[in-house]
Amino acid sequence: MEILKHPFGDYQTNCYILKFPQGQIIVDAGIGASKWVIEQCENPLALLNTHGHFDHIWSNASLREAFPQMPLICHQKDAFMLESDCFELGLIPSAPTHTIGVEKGSESIKIEGIDITFHHFPGHTPGCCMIEIDSHLFSGDFIFYRCIGRYDFAYSNPGDMKESLQRFKNLQRDLPIHPGHGEDTSVANEQKHTDMWITRIKEEIC
Repeated sequence: MEILKHPFGDYQTNCYILKFPQGQIIVDAGIGASKWVIEQCENPLALLNTHGHFDHIWSNASLREAFPQMPLICHQKDAFMLESDCFELGLIPSAPTHTIGVEKGSESIKIEGIDITFHHFPGHTPGCCMIEIDSHLFSGDFIFYRCIGRYDFAYSNPGDMKESLQRFKNLQRDLPIHPGHGEDTSVANEQKHTDMWITRIKEEIC
């Protein structure tokens, strides 16, 4: 697997293109990502969303128009963010063609022989996921380099974020992490700081 990465928009949201012999898988096409994705993808196999915030899904509609046969996949609890402009920012809605239904666990699908696993870690959004492909994790806005996603937005939940971090702390495999913003990291590197984040969330809830 070859990984291409490009940050887009005011929030410098990372869009990823994963190249396989069979074709390409796109993760989180944000504001302004369409031209780059179309240039890089001769045979797009799927567009995956880690979660439903506008800066990660903005180009969904234009890419679905360019590649009408390409499936669009996200967790079912964030589907409403794709299906409507719920933040009233001018987003063109684009409903997912397939949704992931697992609750605080993992669900795997296979596309053209490529195994894709959605690990549901709610808190930042109801359907926030880390997506595992070829032993790499695409973490969206759940885990960053030395940081975690915010849990004070509309539709966020600090209690869910705390529980998700507890589960993240117990992951047994040290996989590389490619976040929705900023530089890459790894499971082991971020597990060192998980207790600190959990404590801070507990203090803020109280």
